[in-house]
Amino acid sequence: MSGSDFLLDCPDLHVTDLTVESDAVTIHVRSTAIVSSCPHCGGHASRIHSRYARTLTDLPICGRRTTLLVTARRFFCDDPNCPRTLFCERFPQLAESHARTTGPLTESHQAIGFALGGEAGARLAEQLAVPTSPDTLLRRVKAAPDQPLLPPRFVGIDDWAIRKGQHYGTIVIDLERRRVIDILPGRDGVALKKWLEEHPGVEVITRDRWSAFAQAANEGAPKAKQVADRWHLLKNLREAVERILDRFSPQITEIVQQTASAEVTLPAMSATEEPTTESRPVQPIPGVVVPTPPPTLLSAREQARQAKKQAREQRHRLVRDLRDQGHSIRAIARQTGLSTKAVIRYRRQETCPDWKPGRRGRSQVAPHKLDVEQWISGGGRNTKELHRLLSEKGCQACYDAVRRYVNRIVGSTGKPGRRTGGVKPPLPSVPSARKLSFELVCPPKLEPEGGMAEQYAEPRLLDRLRAGIPGLAKAWDVASELVKMIRKELSQPLPNWLAKAEQSGVSELKSFAKSLREDDSAVTAALTESWSNGPVEGQVNRLKLIKRSMYGRAGWRLLRARVKRKD
Repeated sequence: MSGSDFLLDCPDLHVTDLTVESDAVTIHVRSTAIVSSCPHCGGHASRIHSRYARTLTDLPICGRRTTLLVTARRFFCDDPNCPRTLFCERFPQLAESHARTTGPLTESHQAIGFALGGEAGARLAEQLAVPTSPDTLLRRVKAAPDQPLLPPRFVGIDDWAIRKGQHYGTIVIDLERRRVIDILPGRDGVALKKWLEEHPGVEVITRDRWSAFAQAANEGAPKAKQVADRWHLLKNLREAVERILDRFSPQITEIVQQTASAEVTLPAMSATEEPTTESRPVQPIPGVVVPTPPPTLLSAREQARQAKKQAREQRHRLVRDLRDQGHSIRAIARQTGLSTKAVIRYRRQETCPDWKPGRRGRSQVAPHKLDVEQWISGGGRNTKELHRLLSEKGCQACYDAVRRYVNRIVGSTGKPGRRTGGVKPPLPSVPSARKLSFELVCPPKLEPEGGMAEQYAEPRLLDRLRAGIPGLAKAWDVASELVKMIRKELSQPLPNWLAKAEQSGVSELKSFAKSLREDDSAVTAALTESWSNGPVEGQVNRLKLIKRSMYGRAGWRLLRARVKRKD
């Protein structure tokens, strides 16, 4: 049999025997070359010293593992100036020196390692009849050469967490080709500055508003245009609005409770329906003293919640007292053991912030409240029927959600039969400042004209807050104007908006405008250029997936090799 039938580009190798088993194929091969080249001096040698067997693993044949048993030779080197007397015969077209696998199989192992890593890759390799260990796959990945890259012109940079809160790195993306160029240690800008100096052809740099990246870009690539990321601009603006709403939390709570109290109505009882025993008021008996019922005991969870709330209120009062005494933020933080961010939040708010853990969220049935009330007033009691009617109108709530919502409105006697009487529904929870701030960047969408959400739409809470809290409307309008500029729905020079923010009288907007002035060129480019940091965020997510899928073995060299590899 001719070896060329099995081994391409190796004309000097010939098959001498072939063994086929149920799960393996063994091919015996020998070399027939007359001369061989010395790997040290390059001279040709023809005197054979001895022979030895070399075992190589190759790609599978028909799903069976393939092993090559190569009979190689040792030669005498005839060059008197060569320091080597003997050398082994090489087969560069088949495998590298001292390798145990052929070139094609090594490339296959590299592809598996790049795609899946060590453990998962080893399991797949076993199924593909090319078994190997996880360590071997990782060595293949780390030994693979970098793919050639063209000089980047448009790059995006961002930070990523090696260990969140402790160690960070910097990722550099080619925005033109949508692939990772490199990952750098740290996010202080030192490594980024050096990298930019080594790549003078960079024309555009997209980044977030991290000051270290801005300084590194100014020093490492002074001629490049910097573009701030629009998503981070919206995020920073939303955080400023959240701080504004935090200051008005007492007024917001008051307005929400007043509005909810005015809107609470009980289901109407028909004129022909007589009140049941449960709903008939109890008349007092003269001379009989009715004992006062004992107070309701709190559960262990509620007691722990109350204790945490009291401790939080004590910390808030302590921070406010120290502020009135003239202590600095850092001094208060050292004395109370709080973080500086918590101290700033307590100093800003007149009342203790209450996040109300465990509060009930808004039900998906709430937009269909009027439909539910009309169904109840019409005598409807079959919740399954109500769920079917709401589903036909576009409600995506499940049956249990509809049942719980109906029970909160009409109540239940706990006994079989028709439910009578009404139970006053609980007051809705006050939305947090964070939740309200998101209405600035992603306002709720109305359904098409004629839809039920628009037909029965009530005045938005935000509109009531704007009307009831002096100063909030102006701050909201100024912030909304910047949102339209970022989304390119409104075109006006950035200095005009900065002037409006500084003249608004809102301290949070003034601080935000001041930070934008320090980075005005990049922010202006963000409002006019089409470049975005979106591809960078996508590659950061891919990096996190690769890092977390390697079971803690994501060393820098291995992680860099896998992240830079283009899928």
